[in-house]
Amino acid sequence: MRFLNQIASSRWASGPMQAMVPWDAALQRRTKGRLSIGRAVGLHSLLLTTTGARTGQPRQVPLFHVPCEHGFAVIGSNLGGNNHPAWSSNLLKYPYATVVTRGKQFRVLARETHGLEREEIWLTILNVSPGYAAYDARCSRNLRIFVLQPVPA
Repeated sequence: MRFLNQIASSRWASGPMQAMVPWDAALQRRTKGRLSIGRAVGLHSLLLTTTGARTGQPRQVPLFHVPCEHGFAVIGSNLGGNNHPAWSSNLLKYPYATVVTRGKQFRVLARETHGLEREEIWLTILNVSPGYAAYDARCSRNLRIFVLQPVPA
């Protein structure tokens, strides 16, 4: 698993990984989150639907996550790119979103983490997927980390 992480977090793997995003989104949509490319290699995966910050239209993106006390922790790594991923900007403007994973759908409230909570989640993420350290090292921004907390429908 660590070997796969090193490969996946390398610069040359970013292109092929980005190309898999639409395939993984389609797979998760068709299977209601029961199947995903990430889950096939042992990672927790979900399909996040946000509201577009500029368009107001629904936007879907598959994400890896780490289970946390209040729901799902997700990180806006953008594969180590210098720009924040669009989904993270969407959540800042419209924090209510939908998550589909393992055949279940949840309405969630997203909040960006800070301080001690952020550091604890960051260490948990690195323990599960150490490749995120390489993403963090090669970009010139602070990676946004969100908690997606399920809320009643």
